[in-house]
Amino acid sequence: MESHTILLVDDEPTNLRLMEKAVRDDFKTITASSGEQALQILQREDISVLISDQRMPGMSGTELLRHARTIDPDIICVLVTAAKDIPTYIDAMVNSGAIGVIHKPWNRDAFMGTIREAIRKHEDRLSSKQSLDKLKGAINTLDKIAHSKESPV
Repeated sequence: MESHTILLVDDEPTNLRLMEKAVRDDFKTITASSGEQALQILQREDISVLISDQRMPGMSGTELLRHARTIDPDIICVLVTAAKDIPTYIDAMVNSGAIGVIHKPWNRDAFMGTIREAIRKHEDRLSSKQSLDKLKGAINTLDKIAHSKESPV
């Protein structure tokens, strides 16, 4: 896997440190203590995966995920929550584009498994975009060749 940066967002310092400790040996991490701070980071950093707590003052995690995807449509998002209700899950997965929901309290192995899956999805998404760009380039080249060989009527 290429180098990836993970943005971890939680307003509770203890939770943020626990997430960072779980991830930092395998990936570059950046932390934010609010949705607003995370959006500022997303404007200037290349982030592969965004992992956000749901319940934060000012902006919920699902709101952050929606805003983040407008800044970078290729970012992979994961929500962390203590809530186990269906509406939160649906909001995260359907409305906010999360690839998964991690329930608190989480264990490190499951947490890292979700992150590795998110990284794989990010790499797949980038690879698909590169392939599509190459295909568009080939079509444009073929179109130019076809038009240059047309004889005037």
